[in-house]
Amino acid sequence: MKCWIVFALVLASLLILPSGPSQLFAQVCKDEEGMVTEYKKTVTDLVETVKKESLMDFQKAFHQRSVLSKMTFFSSVVDGMINCLQKRANDPATLKADSDAAKGKIDAYTKLKDTIKADRDALKATQSEKEAKALIEKFAFTG
Repeated sequence: MKCWIVFALVLASLLILPSGPSQLFAQVCKDEEGMVTEYKKTVTDLVETVKKESLMDFQKAFHQRSVLSKMTFFSSVVDGMINCLQKRANDPATLKADSDAAKGKIDAYTKLKDTIKADRDALKATQSEKEAKALIEKFAFTG
């Protein structure tokens, strides 16, 4: 009886382990992509809020600092996604089609990260809250 249990465990591990790491790795990148999508929505919603509010409300809610903080974290999340995709593209176990798809996504996410950084730097350089509000209203994150 014990022999059959050991045999079943060995057979199950032989069937599960070869597909496990690559599927788990793919899931990690999917999770990162979900975080990017969710954070893009969060920042975009805040930009829409800024568009609708008065300058006085903008100042009271400290939205300039809030947008700066969210953009800093958004940039970190996008950077994490890029790193995940680079690992996947360079992994010898990754299929060529998956590697090529990851490389295409790397380019798109790199452009998004550059946009976030440029907008964040411009917002940091503003001299007044009125300028900051006007700048935030122009933010659009695609990619």
